[in-house]
Amino acid sequence: MKELREVTAKHPWNLMTTSADEGQFLNLLLKLINAKNTMEIGVYTGYSLLSTALALPEDGKILALDINRENYEIGLPIIEKAGVAHKIDFREGPALPLLDQMVEDEKCHGSFDFIFVDATTILTIIKG
Repeated sequence: MKELREVTAKHPWNLMTTSADEGQFLNLLLKLINAKNTMEIGVYTGYSLLSTALALPEDGKILALDINRENYEIGLPIIEKAGVAHKIDFREGPALPLLDQMVEDEKCHGSFDFIFVDATTILTIIKG
């Protein structure tokens, strides 16, 4: 976690990162609810994604959506080093079309224990 914070701090958009306290809270919350299948909308360099992956059981899964794969790939080597990359299904592109598709697919209803939505992502959606 520390290594990913340090790498992200060097990025020009480093203000978008999840704080260390928020990452710890997210990890604790996921453990308390025994989450297994989660979704993250807005990944950036993957700090909250790593926190989530570390909290999930070995067979846990995260559907990770972001419009920028380049930023995700900054943190990916650290996620791989932590041994949790196999839990992540990263998908690049706007989240709304994928979410619309999932709503139409009845097999997806109720399949997530927890969904984390990054505030920056929400601002992008609202601005249009």
